[in-house]
Amino acid sequence: MCTSIFTKTKDNKHLLSRTMDFSFPLDPSPTYMPRNYTWVSEVNEQSFTNSLGFVGAGRLLGSSYFVADGVNEKGLSIAELYLPGEATYQTEAEQGKKNFAPHELILWILGNCATVEEVAEHIKEINLVGLKAPMLNIITPLHWIITDESGRCVIIEPTEKELKIKENPVGTMTNTPCFEWHINNLRNYLHVRPAQYEPASFGDYVALPFSQGTGTMGLPGGYTPPERFVRAAFFKEHIDQAQDEATGVTNAYHILATVRIPKGIVVTSEGAQDYSQYVGTMCNESRSYYFNSYDNSQIAKVTITDDLLEVDKPITFMADKIETFKTLN
Repeated sequence: MCTSIFTKTKDNKHLLSRTMDFSFPLDPSPTYMPRNYTWVSEVNEQSFTNSLGFVGAGRLLGSSYFVADGVNEKGLSIAELYLPGEATYQTEAEQGKKNFAPHELILWILGNCATVEEVAEHIKEINLVGLKAPMLNIITPLHWIITDESGRCVIIEPTEKELKIKENPVGTMTNTPCFEWHINNLRNYLHVRPAQYEPASFGDYVALPFSQGTGTMGLPGGYTPPERFVRAAFFKEHIDQAQDEATGVTNAYHILATVRIPKGIVVTSEGAQDYSQYVGTMCNESRSYYFNSYDNSQIAKVTITDDLLEVDKPITFMADKIETFKTLN
């Protein structure tokens, strides 16, 4: 599960936002990964050293860091989402290529690419090998949404041996089926609109709307990937455009509130609760990462500053995961 949206403010800020929906408690926190951070691929123990610092939702798993999304010091942002039943990986390392487990791809992209164009240039050098993620003990079926300061939004869906970039004109992504199916499915919702429908006559009877909101009749309300895709695309398209970064973050949280899954509403076949564990928003221009967890609606923020860029070790910022209230009396 998971839903992601890409929005632009009136003062030209670009924000990538996502829900993290999962049944296993991931317990990530905003984490800064420094320049010159060296890590080892689980595929063939090849060592990589990142040149760029970045911040996102992550945690230390054993001796390695897991990062699910983030923005780097050059204004490139990325989020990984599930693509079960569609994602396919290779069975072994390939000589002459960068060989990564699926959950390692973000570490390399954020640590080494400044723009979507650079990602597109290097994507053919990468070979994804199906290895299990630590702690989860499963091969994570992933796809990725990537954006930069230019406003370009693309996705990577590993459905063939050679990885390719797909343009994302809608700025929305969820889960299976593949992206092209979701784009075509939007044609089923041409009738959905913010404006009220007019009264209609049936013989001598004039049927009046019950109340406001008739234009949204037919907007899907469930939590399947197609339903969440349509809802997110509709709200993203019609919400009042934000003036600046702060209102852009507020907009993102309002849009994603329509697809966030409370505990107990979606239960897997194994009896586990699939729910929205956190929401993360990345601003490409300010290099800021916004985060709130399931248990605390307050939004935390970490910005890549000059001082942070001087740090030489990963830093985990512990956001408060207990609900906080502002007392007014």
